[in-house]
This record gives sequence, structure tokens and C-alpha cells, in this order.
Amino acid sequence: MKHFSISSLIASLFLISAHAASAEAPAFFVLDERGGHEFDMRAWQNAAKAWKGEKFVRTYRLGRDDSALRKAKDDATEAKASDNVVLLMTTTMPDKNSREFRASLDQLKQQFQTNPKFNGFSVLAEWPMCALVQQGPGSNDSGLRGMMLFVLDHPQANAACYPMVQVYFTTPPGPDGKRIAPVRVDSASVALQATLPPMTLAGKMLADKTAFKQGKLVERPTNVFAPGEEIFIQANFRNVGRNDVGTPMASYEIGLDIEVRDRTGKVLTALPHEHTYKGASPPPFPESLDYFTNFVTAGITISEPGDYTVVYVFRDRSRRETPPVPVEFAVIVK
Repeated sequence: MKHFSISSLIASLFLISAHAASAEAPAFFVLDERGGHEFDMRAWQNAAKAWKGEKFVRTYRLGRDDSALRKAKDDATEAKASDNVVLLMTTTMPDKNSREFRASLDQLKQQFQTNPKFNGFSVLAEWPMCALVQQGPGSNDSGLRGMMLFVLDHPQANAACYPMVQVYFTTPPGPDGKRIAPVRVDSASVALQATLPPMTLAGKMLADKTAFKQGKLVERPTNVFAPGEEIFIQANFRNVGRNDVGTPMASYEIGLDIEVRDRTGKVLTALPHEHTYKGASPPPFPESLDYFTNFVTAGITISEPGDYTVVYVFRDRSRRETPPVPVEFAVIVK
């Protein structure tokens, strides 16, 4: 029996540098501030100015009456863009960081699938500090499909997310009628990886697979195993590179080879390309140097009694030019 798993010890990092497709179509944003859902207007206006200004980002604030909505529809009709009037609400999430935010968003997605109240709701775009959600038909009386922007409760969140929403709607949809969410590139993550040393071992242990302390595995008190008993290990790494670093599509990929040797170093069993650990690793938030860390777990069994050295050889596949990292464990099977 073999067992492999991986988890990311990702704290959060997110800086506001981005490149997106040039805006080409005007969008008429009706900011629905009824019910206390207020926008950070300074951040919204700064975002509009930075991207395309009022030429493409037209803003209306919907308050007690619907005059702003009527004005937006009339202006859009005059500009021959009546299909690009966006009724937008904002909701601040209480999460402390992007990891908590993604967990909350996963719960929302599940409700969209199971709760009839959210029939027709869907997530259109996700970023480290926010998500754009389309409401179901008939969710309001404006005649428009409402949009909701779920934003992390942090001063930088609005400044980071408003431009993404504006670019999303001012970039024309593709031939299939669908829009593509703009990609925010975290220049800090790109710069860090450019000077990142090779992956290195930060810690290792023979683990008791059944024992946990404060949610973490506990070290096994002995290196003696019964024949066929799983030799379960944990290894911690620093400087693990990322594919598509600095983007929401960032991911890690670590390869594993295994060798079982006798105590003289003779290889008894070689298992090349035994496993690949993969997972998403978007640039998190707030900033932390722990972004490029991961831990892995793996397990193997040995049936024949004897003294062995089990060597787990890990490779950073996002940076294939870097050397492998061997992780050795002396074990006794009896």
C-alpha cells in the first residue's frame, strides 16, 4: 500500500499590479446602494480613471428612487449598448484573508447548487479578494440580471477588485457571447520567484498517521515497523516554485521517486515517477514570505524484515532546472 497527499502552507500575498485586455465597449454601471450596501466611490472612480475613464466606465448611483436606473438605460440605448447595463451590488465578507475567503466562496457555490433561493445564481469571476456573482432571473424588479460583488473586508480589496469588474464588463464578450475574467498578475510573486533559490527541505518526520495535535500530524516515536505496516512520512519544503506564478491560475507540481536501499546503500527497489503532487496556488492575501512553502505526506510498505533506508526523492517540476531533494529515513522492519 502506498499513500500520497500534499497540502500548501500558503499564507497570503497580493499586490495590486495588473494587466488586462484593452477596454473597447462602454459599460453602464448602476451601483445599487439600497439597503446599506455602499460602494467606496473614491476607489471606484480611481479605478475608472486608471482604466478608461468615463469614456467606457459610466457610473450611476441607485438610491431611493429608480431615476438613476432609467438614466443609465437611456444613455446605454443612445450609445447602442443597451445590453451592457450592469446593476451591481457589493457585499463585504468578514473573512480575514484570501484562504478564508475561498472557503466562504466554496460554501456559497454549494448553496447555489442546493438552495432553491439561489436558483440561477452563478460565479462569473474569482480573484484573491473578491468574486463576481450573477443573480438568478427575477431577483429584482429592474428588468436586469443583478450582479453581486463579494469583497474581502480589507482596505486594499476595493482598490484591487473594482478595476477587475470594470475591465470584465468593458471588454467585449467572445464569439460565443461569454466574457473572460481579466487576469491580475501579482508582480511581487513574479519577482520573488525570479530570485528564488532551489527547493530545499525544511523538516521531515516519520508520522503517526492516526495521531494529530492541533490539526497537525504527530511524529512517530519509533522507526520500527511490522512487515506490511505503512511507513508514513511528512516532509516540509521551502522555495517551491509555481507554474503561472502571480496569476489566479498559479499551481504547484512536485514529482516523487522512491528508492528502498539496504544499509550499505545498495538499491533494492526503485520506483521512478511514483507520484505527482499538484494543486492550485493562487497569489494569496495579505502578504507573506511563506507563499512558496508546501508540505507533503507519503507512505510505502515493506514486507520483508530487515534494516532499510527509504529515500523519497522530490522534484520541483515548475522549475525543472533545479536539483532534486532526497529525503531519507532509516527504518527497521521486524
